[in-house]
Amino acid sequence: MDGCVIVTGVPGAGKSTVTPLVAARFARAAHIDGDVISYLVTRGRVSPIGRPVEESRRQTRLLFRNMCMLAANFAGEDITPVMEYVVPDRWTLDFMVEQLRPLPVMFVVLAPPLEVCERRNAGRSERERVDYDFGDLYRSMREELGEVGWWLDTADLTPEETAAIIAEGAPDQALV
Repeated sequence: MDGCVIVTGVPGAGKSTVTPLVAARFARAAHIDGDVISYLVTRGRVSPIGRPVEESRRQTRLLFRNMCMLAANFAGEDITPVMEYVVPDRWTLDFMVEQLRPLPVMFVVLAPPLEVCERRNAGRSERERVDYDFGDLYRSMREELGEVGWWLDTADLTPEETAAIIAEGAPDQALV
C-alpha cells in the first residue's frame, strides 16, 4: 500500500493488539510502536503527561518526529509503515502529516465507547495498565479530531476483524 497508516485511540482502545495485525496484512510492512520509540530515551525520560511540563513537551515532539522519520524511511523503501500511538490533538496530527509529507497519510482512530476502553484497561496486567483517568482525553480527541480520518467503533469486533477492515478500507476511508 502506498502511504503511511497511523492507528490511534485512547488507552484500552486496542492499538497495541490491532496495529501489528494490520501491518501483517500488507505484503511489506513495518509496525512502528510509539511506546517503544519513547523508551529509547534511557535516562532522563519524561512521559507525555510527566513533569517538568516543558521537558515532557520537548520529548513528545521528539518522539513524533522520530516516528515520522522512521516511517518515511520505510516508505522510501516500499515498506508500508503502520504507526501506533496516542495522537491527542489536531496540532499533533498536523505536525505528523507535515513531517510525513509527501506521503499519503491514513489516520485511523479506534473508538469503542469510553466504558469499553476503561474495562479493557482495568483488565490489563499492572505493568500495562494506565493509571490515570483518560476520560478527558477521550472527549478532547472527539472534539478536536472527530471530523478527521476514520473513526471505528470496535467494541463488537475482534482484533482480527478490526485489522482486516482497516487494511482494506484505510486508503478510501482514512486519508487526511
